[in-house]
Amino acid sequence: MKLLTLVALLATLALAAGCSSDTAASDDIVARVNGKDITAAQLEKRFQASITGAPQPPSPEEVEDFKLQLLGQMINDQILLEMASQAGLTATDGEVDVKFNEYKSQFTEEQFQEELKRQKLTQEDLRAELRKQSTIEKLVNKEITSKITVSEAEIKDLYEKNKESFNLPEGHHIAHILITPVAEPDVRNAKGDDAKTPVEAAQKAARLLREIQGGQDFAVTARNYSEDPDTAPRGGDLGFRSLEELSNYDPKLAQAVQNLRIGETTTQPVETRSGFHIIKLLERDAGGQKDLSDPRVQSQLRQVIFNRKDQTLKMAFSETARNKARVENFLAERILAKAGGK
Repeated sequence: MKLLTLVALLATLALAAGCSSDTAASDDIVARVNGKDITAAQLEKRFQASITGAPQPPSPEEVEDFKLQLLGQMINDQILLEMASQAGLTATDGEVDVKFNEYKSQFTEEQFQEELKRQKLTQEDLRAELRKQSTIEKLVNKEITSKITVSEAEIKDLYEKNKESFNLPEGHHIAHILITPVAEPDVRNAKGDDAKTPVEAAQKAARLLREIQGGQDFAVTARNYSEDPDTAPRGGDLGFRSLEELSNYDPKLAQAVQNLRIGETTTQPVETRSGFHIIKLLERDAGGQKDLSDPRVQSQLRQVIFNRKDQTLKMAFSETARNKARVENFLAERILAKAGGK
């Protein structure tokens, strides 16, 4: 389930429990966590949802390996959910409603129902998954994220070790609205709006440009109508790009940006192989060696250090939590037994 992936700490944990089971379990039980069973039906449902949309079905060997990975995630889900419950951090109905509405707002009603069908989910399944995500996020935030600090000394040290990487070419901070000439299965604009033909795309781009020229906010228009799934949610923001980078993608983009003044929007949509772009220049940076005093350098370095600490602490926290749990991975045991001919 691409859009419902759990927090990153659950992605790379051990697949087997690390201890052998003294308790017999029927074939419909694949694992037991502190006495709570995980069933084969639950694992199969997660597996089917995970491979939906895959270009080709997995081989039998891949199925076995993938199910072990998914079961490892499910085991850790259960451990962390129990910890969150004991700490009184289970997501409330109101918190789940907010997450549900945020997710649903990415689609029209028809698209939403189609997405549920594609992922083999009911609305109740989706709410349960969102409750699980929110609960784990609350636990992780309380135990890890809220406690991470980044010192000025750490920022300075990282800058000195990577100073050459901050000698930058001239950069242009741009935003764009992209309209593609084909039907897009992954549209993420607020209106669920999608041009499906070259003619529709050209007409839509021209209409949106007229609205922007008439005073409509660029970022709002991007969030509502851009067909770029990555940038539409953030108002079309593409960050800083060099003219060389833009030219490598399409020289027409570089030329359009080069001719803009700060705050200006292209007077005509720019057509590339991706479709029609409406571009706005937000800032221009002269480039050169950036000092540690530059706020953007500070922000970037702080985020890098924070992310490193966050990843390490999440992994350590998860492994420590697993060490304290009673885990029996029957699926792992059965695979080993089968390999040994037992």
